[in-house]
Amino acid sequence: MLSSAGAEMRVGVERSGSGFVVEVDGVRYEVDRARSGSLLRSLVIEGAQREVSVQRLGHGRYRVTGYGVDDTFEVRDPLAHLSHSAAARDALQGGQTVEAYMPGRVVTLLLSEGESVEVGQGVVVLEAMKMENEIQAQVAGVVKKIFVEEGQSVEGGAPLFEIESA
Repeated sequence: MLSSAGAEMRVGVERSGSGFVVEVDGVRYEVDRARSGSLLRSLVIEGAQREVSVQRLGHGRYRVTGYGVDDTFEVRDPLAHLSHSAAARDALQGGQTVEAYMPGRVVTLLLSEGESVEVGQGVVVLEAMKMENEIQAQVAGVVKKIFVEEGQSVEGGAPLFEIESA
């Protein structure tokens, strides 16, 4: 999910040879890319070369400039979306038990049982599909239980940690 200027767009990305097929709200684009520097990307979209600068702002937000674009985008990956949905449900019940959204490996435990946690603070780093995902608390409180250890493989749906709401 991508949102810009208050509008949400569904975005799909799949590999196609050495490039990608990017679908934005049902419109498909053939895209190839090359890194031209730490922030500059050279994209070939439908056969035409475009250069854009991508700056990561944190918390899923990016600033994209170039090729007639000067906008800030918020990108929500499926893991973050599922986490937010589950957290909202659990918050209504006074706590939060966070589960792995897909199979992966626990890379790092950022907090220990009994430690205070704020909304948005990372608790566990989970590697899934060759990407590291910081699993964050969606409620403030105390880490009541950590169900995993560093290096442990987990299946989708396995509990990672529980937070007792403040």
